[in-house]
Amino acid sequence: MTRARLSSFIFYPSVFLLLLSAFCLLIAFLPLPLPPYLDFQVLYHADLGLLQGIPLYDRAGQAEMIANLAGVTPDHVFVLPFPYPPWYALSTIFLALLPIAVAARLWFGLNLSMLMISVWLLTDGWHPRKRLASFLIAILFLPVLGSLFVGQFIFPVLLGASLLTFSLRRENVPLTALAAALLTFKPHLGGPLAGAALIYLFLRRDDFSRRARTAILVTALLLFAVGFLADPNWPVNYLHSLLGFRDMPGVASCGLCASLPVALVGLVTGQTSIVPALPLGAALFIVLFGALFLFRREVFRTPESLVAASVLVALLADPYLLNYDFALLLAPLFLLRCAARRVDWIWLILAYLLPLLLLGLLGRGGSLYLPLAALLLFGLLLAK
Repeated sequence: MTRARLSSFIFYPSVFLLLLSAFCLLIAFLPLPLPPYLDFQVLYHADLGLLQGIPLYDRAGQAEMIANLAGVTPDHVFVLPFPYPPWYALSTIFLALLPIAVAARLWFGLNLSMLMISVWLLTDGWHPRKRLASFLIAILFLPVLGSLFVGQFIFPVLLGASLLTFSLRRENVPLTALAAALLTFKPHLGGPLAGAALIYLFLRRDDFSRRARTAILVTALLLFAVGFLADPNWPVNYLHSLLGFRDMPGVASCGLCASLPVALVGLVTGQTSIVPALPLGAALFIVLFGALFLFRREVFRTPESLVAASVLVALLADPYLLNYDFALLLAPLFLLRCAARRVDWIWLILAYLLPLLLLGLLGRGGSLYLPLAALLLFGLLLAK
């Protein structure tokens, strides 16, 4: 790398990060009417507990902490099991240094920033006007609006998927490892993408793939070790937390789920339930990847189609999805648009508008029909 390229490599990202930090701070102290006690409070209270020495997966300790803050007894406090890996909370622990209302606005700014970076990465190589228009298109995508408002946790995974596309295309080892780390923030959604990326790297068998696999392995070991800072017995306690979360009444019945397996179970039995949807989701995962391998094997040869296909399979096969998780559809929407023919635009526009039509007309009852948008894009991918 020449001195000029090295200087630009260091200077421009530094300026960008500085501007991004200033933007997030500005958002944090603007009087935006963002409710802090929706989804965001789960992450905030987990972070606050860590600052007070409470292990991340200690629900009783967190309940006592929240009760003390609210001036009530712990039996009046209900705490959801924390369903994310420990490095998610450790990477956001700074939020607990702020009052919850300010922290919620800062989290909104960070989520909006991750969304903008994701779009920038997904539209790499586009005409500048189209790239600028894509920012507005992304923000107005209905699952994105909902995720931003309630303080959801999907945007690191969207950023990981976008960064994975960019880094594999550019053969950038550090960014590939960072993308893999971001995908672990929501393992049930990011895991299939990380697995597909590893298969892609194993099949390449060149110097970049070997270095990228090594970097991903080192990153995984580092995350595993860092997790013990949040909970001394985190591998076991995290598993218990996931099982406890799955058994929660609202989760077990999956009344607000937006997944294809749950929708199919509801069609057959008349009731939504996560338990029978689990094996059905596993079967769908195998069938969908099998269909790609048999009929569209070339999708595994380019980063763009690999990431688009993996996102779509995850969104179609995962049993536990909420409508916010469909913000991930932005990745295949933008990636498939790159090679879209004129006739393909009908399917792309329909997939973009379906969440607005379904949730607008049916409210939360339209969530079960959101996989139709993913099915449209999956069909487009198979037909290319």
